[in-house]
Parts: sequence; C-alpha cells; structure tokens
Amino acid sequence: MTTPTSRRFALLKAIARQRHRYSLLRAVSQTFSLAVLAVVPLTGLARVDFWGGEHRLLFHPAPFKHALGGVVIGIGAMYVVTFLSNVAAGRLFCGWGCPVGQISRFGDAVDVPGQSLLHRALQHVKGAAFSGAFILSMLAWWTDLRVLVMGNAIALGLAWGSLACGVIAAYLHGRWWRWEFCKSLCPIGLYYSFVAPARYFGVHFRNQHETCIECNGCDNVCPVNLTPRDLMKPVTDRVGVSIADAPGHNHCLECGDCIKVCEFMVGKKGLSPIPLKLGHFAGPQRITPSSPASPVDASESPLPTR
Repeated sequence: MTTPTSRRFALLKAIARQRHRYSLLRAVSQTFSLAVLAVVPLTGLARVDFWGGEHRLLFHPAPFKHALGGVVIGIGAMYVVTFLSNVAAGRLFCGWGCPVGQISRFGDAVDVPGQSLLHRALQHVKGAAFSGAFILSMLAWWTDLRVLVMGNAIALGLAWGSLACGVIAAYLHGRWWRWEFCKSLCPIGLYYSFVAPARYFGVHFRNQHETCIECNGCDNVCPVNLTPRDLMKPVTDRVGVSIADAPGHNHCLECGDCIKVCEFMVGKKGLSPIPLKLGHFAGPQRITPSSPASPVDASESPLPTR
C-alpha cells in the first residue's frame, strides 16, 4: 500500500532526472540570500563582536550600542524587503530564498529512492555544507570570524561549539522536521500568510481541462499538503500556530514543485498548455466540476500503485 510520503518521493525521483529551469533559478536565489546574509557583517556594514570587541557600523569601528542598533536595523531591513516581496508575490521567498526551506529540500534529496550510495552520500554532503554556510553567515553578525582560528582556548571552544551546534541543528532539521516547520511553526512564514498575501501572483490552475489529466501529481508532491488546482479552498487541517480556514493560496510556498510535476506528467502526454502555472493571474483558480478532464493512464504514471 502506498502512502502520501512514498507517492511524493516517487514523484521527486521522476522529476529529479529532468533538467529544469527552476533548479538554476533556485540555486541563484539561494546563493543571493546567503550572500546578503554574509556580506553585511563581513564588510562591517553592521556587526557586533562579542569576541574582540571590534564592533562595526557603516564599515567603521563603533561603540557596542551603535553597532547593536545597526544589527537590529539590518535585520529589520531584511524583514521589510521580504515583507514587500510578500505583498507583491506571496510566500515566494519561502519557496525560493529561505535558507531553512533549502535545508529541507536537501533533506528531501537524500531520501529520494533509487540512488546509489555515492550519490546519496553526496546529497548528505551538500546539505551539511549548505547548513554550515548558513550558520556561519549568522554567526558572523555576532563575532569576528577570525575567532575560529585566532581565539584563545575558551574563545575557540565557544565559537566552534556554537558553530557545530548550529550546523547539527540545521542538518537534523533537514533530515527529520523539514516542511512541518513551514506548515505550522515558522513565525515569519505564518505571519506573511495573513498579512497582505499577494492577490495576483502565485500558483494557479488555468482551467485547461483538455490538458489536465487528473493524475493528482501536483497534490501528491506538494511539500505542505495543499491542492494546487484549488488554492482558493479554505484549509482546515493546519496545526500548530497556523490559522485555520484561510485559503490554500495563503499557505502556498510557491516552490514550483507542482509545476515541475505537471510539466512532466502532461508533457508525457504531449499536451499543451500546461494546466498549472506559477506567475501572475486574476480570478478563480479552481477546477469547474462540470468540465470533463482526460483520465490519466496509470501505466504512464511514475506513482506506485497498490
């Protein structure tokens, strides 16, 4: 008997073999996020240094209070930028720019079935390396990273211990918690879900009934268990601190996994246009029950059968 998890990973395995534009775009967006996170403290634009006391603000030495104020302003500025992106494009940052989400994606890559031991080990290394880069970037806001090689015994122990604990926590998150955090406990993402979610951008179903093959691949691959063809439907099964009965559109991470599966499945049939799209839209995005859809050929689906 198949489970939702096994169906999802079967689809991830199928689309992993395909070169897709989203892979490069996500790599670029995640690199940009980490670069911004690291550049601010490393250049001295704003940094508190609990090791050597070399606090920085606007690239110059500064008193602790001024540097701390700069750090707070810097973090606030990042929040404002992501908030404005949420107004324009919904939770696009969650699916494309959030390092925590990317760590979850690396966790998924490890569990995709059918990999060789070498390839699986490589996925572990990638996830650990990204986790390390993320935690190191955050550590740079609070200390001069030279402490990792130049500190005394106590400073070295504290610095390396903090780095190791952070990397282990991030890696374990990617291995076991993953998208459950995004669904129910991420304070920023959940806040964005209910404060000015984008009205004209997101994943939407274009009512192309002649090309939708009802394979349910988009539903099965969604990391946060939404129904991409009906994101206007209220979601009642959210847990944690999320607010029930909001439309699925508000919870959608806009990661594009459903689009990739839709392109793969519909493409196998040679049909066009692709029913699901990530971009600008207007009006409802739900299936009209009275419109017939072509049944999917189970023999051509990558999903396991009972």
